[in-house]
Amino acid sequence: MNPKYNQLENEDSYEYGLRLIETKIEQNPPDLEWSDIVDLLGLDIHYDSLRKAANVTPYCGYRVMKYFKEKYARGSGEESYLGELDQKMLEFQKERQRFFDQRTALNKIVRNMARHDENQEILERAIENGVLPQLTYTPNQVQPAEQDLLVSLNDLHFGAYVDNYWNYYNSDVCRMMLQDYLKEIIDIADLHGVENCYVWANGDLISGNIHKSIAVSNRENVIEQIVGVSELISEFLSELSPHFKNIYFSSVAGNHSRLEEKDLASPHERLDDLVEWYLKARLQNFKNIVFDNYEKIDDTMYLVNIRGKDYLGVHGDYDGSASKVQSLQTMAQRPVYAILSGHLHHNKIDNVQGVKTVMAGSFLGMDDYCVGKRIYGSQQQLVCVCTYTGIKAYYDIDFDTSIYRHQRSDIAA
Repeated sequence: MNPKYNQLENEDSYEYGLRLIETKIEQNPPDLEWSDIVDLLGLDIHYDSLRKAANVTPYCGYRVMKYFKEKYARGSGEESYLGELDQKMLEFQKERQRFFDQRTALNKIVRNMARHDENQEILERAIENGVLPQLTYTPNQVQPAEQDLLVSLNDLHFGAYVDNYWNYYNSDVCRMMLQDYLKEIIDIADLHGVENCYVWANGDLISGNIHKSIAVSNRENVIEQIVGVSELISEFLSELSPHFKNIYFSSVAGNHSRLEEKDLASPHERLDDLVEWYLKARLQNFKNIVFDNYEKIDDTMYLVNIRGKDYLGVHGDYDGSASKVQSLQTMAQRPVYAILSGHLHHNKIDNVQGVKTVMAGSFLGMDDYCVGKRIYGSQQQLVCVCTYTGIKAYYDIDFDTSIYRHQRSDIAA
């Protein structure tokens, strides 16, 4: 190796390396090989790697090598470089995930809005195509009183069909049961001389189809159930109207009206919610039927005040154990006198840790599910008499299904 290629006095290593590489690339002297440059610079790379890098982009090979050599000298090394790279990749992935999350949230909002609009359009079309009886408001003077009625309207399961040894039920039977129920309510109201009537419809108003997702193509049938039960309740409330100063209606959706399978369904998207929308439109001329007298905490619970006492309403599918009573009390964020629920298809009044629990039965009675599970239950609802001190009396209203079975031929006709 020619001594003239040795490092000059006052020449730093960077300038020395550049001079050697420039000389080799531009002059290619026979006495200076790439291996000589590697040895002179003390590089820990193969000379061919330096040659290829320098010939592709002049001097880049040396600059890259110098950068890493300085990194190692500072104690950073390869691990630090890879750490920097990992950090940059992590930041990129986080930003990418944020973008996907925002897009998913937006798509969910758009999908829910579109589904709600579609359900409403189907409902409006079903109403327009139907022949609805005229409902007339008849003002009536009701004497002031110290008590009101609390009337359950739970678990109608309208649209279900049951015909077994223990029970007979369909939409026509549901209508007949409501007429019998109406008479019982009026008799109790006259007996106690009540002033107002609080009707609570805490879910499962329709049979629905909860064992598979409801597609757009077959939602029409479920919407027909919504229209049918809504019209039935409209007539029920209109006939109650003359017997009370005011009728206050409150409701919460049940699990049978969900749109998808249990693990996928949102608690904020259930078809029962359409019933109250229908009732408000259908009964808008009834001055003593009120729909906004209760406080909706969220889509699964509400609060209604009766004579100074707060009653909390739920369907019951999230609230099956006694321990949930205190959870509901906490979630209400105020003292609760009683919890109104359904779902389990039988009447029951109890007291759990100072909170009264009022559970109403169902119109459906024993279906095939109950038979398979060996669960016996009758068709019943619950009427309570409420004062300023709370529930003063209650009545189990039982329906005799044998009457409706014997009238089967008349119903069919």
